Amino acid sequence: MVEILGIMALGMVLGFLLRRVETLFAVIDRIVMAVIFLLLFVLGISVGLNETVVSSIHKIGVDALVLTAGAIAGSIFCCGLVWKLFFARTFDDSTGEAVVSEVSHEG
Repeated sequence: MVEILGIMALGMVLGFLLRRVETLFAVIDRIVMAVIFLLLFVLGISVGLNETVVSSIHKIGVDALVLTAGAIAGSIFCCGLVWKLFFARTFDDSTGEAVVSEVSHEG
């Protein structure tokens, strides 16, 4: 764990020192994407070699679907609750003022 934090700190220091070198960004971006793709490929191999995961892939898929649906439903519910508690009254007041000002100009 200490090694990981040390490597991350070293990367942060190097990034801070080299932040003005614009041409370095494109090179680093390509390297990062290549490493991410390599990690995903190796993870796929690891999952494919694991017989427990492969034999229960249908159950894992159903569980993932249920978790995703629950996360989406919970997010929608929480957004609606926050809207109703904090923003709905402000929005209604501002729309009411716009309608009143339009009507008062007509007459």
